[in-house]
Amino acid sequence: MSLRFKTNLLEHTKAVGRWALARGVQAHVRATDIALVLNHGGQALLLLPQFVGQRDGKRLMYFDMPDEHARGFVGWLPYRPLAWDISISKLAFKQLAQRLALRVPATWSQPAQTTAPFLVKRDRGAFGDGMSGPHEPGTAAAPAEVAAEVAAGEFCEAFVSGRIARAWYWNGNLAVLEVLPMPQVLGDGRTTLAALLQQASPEPLSDFAPFAALARLQGLQADSVPAAGQAVVADYRYVSPLNPTLYANHNSLREAAGTPLLQAFADAGTRLWPHIPGAVGPAGKQAAFVLDAIVGADGLPWFLEINSNAQGHPDLYAPMLEALCAPWFDARAIQAAA
Repeated sequence: MSLRFKTNLLEHTKAVGRWALARGVQAHVRATDIALVLNHGGQALLLLPQFVGQRDGKRLMYFDMPDEHARGFVGWLPYRPLAWDISISKLAFKQLAQRLALRVPATWSQPAQTTAPFLVKRDRGAFGDGMSGPHEPGTAAAPAEVAAEVAAGEFCEAFVSGRIARAWYWNGNLAVLEVLPMPQVLGDGRTTLAALLQQASPEPLSDFAPFAALARLQGLQADSVPAAGQAVVADYRYVSPLNPTLYANHNSLREAAGTPLLQAFADAGTRLWPHIPGAVGPAGKQAAFVLDAIVGADGLPWFLEINSNAQGHPDLYAPMLEALCAPWFDARAIQAAA
């Protein structure tokens, strides 16, 4: 199996090391707690680690202790984990996004109100926990395949087919952008859809259930045999075993330069930043955040949610550290001029 990219401590360390060498900064990782320590000219900066694992035996979560539950490393930040109303509640984020003229998919409180294929989501939660669909909207003659009412704390969101996008920001400035097609499998006229999915996954798939609703939307089921050359959308989730960003760096920021897509993501960060509490540091408010989106057929994003404490990306360190350590180099320049 390919090594994972964003949860690989080595990839994070290499990214910090490249920046530190270029800037003449000393950097080391403390073995006792995996904290990152930077030193330059008698000044120091401490960045705190985060890890991912299953502390309760089932549900994935992020935490800051490198104990027996830690299974992956998800980055360093100069502050303790943050949580904001708009990062806790997906609906709160959507309300703010609409006020800021950022495009979001339609939402409904109950399946009976839906007018398009939809997902059922939890207002609070991460890693896609509790998400189901896409479901067809119900009619009087053909009720929706989900319960007549979703549970408390859930809502229905219009399913947007397109490309999966995730963007990382530091202090509202776009730093990393991933945009990839929804995973697909290609039929050969002989192999079942379930077998095609297994062949496409670098990990064993124990259950077809997470892929069933999307297959039904395309008129297929586990034992269906797609025709030779038939492309089948296999998943729509970012946290998917079929998502290649798990195993390689797919930052497309440079490739997207000058495009309306990149401008839309950059504008989103600029509009949201004044509404983000952040953390107070030596240079004022500071925060990293991540936006999840789907890029529609028109090439522009539909924003889904904001994450205040998301999985870090190694490419975020250069702009983040440059901003955090700017006073070190400004002070050196002033001294040299004197």
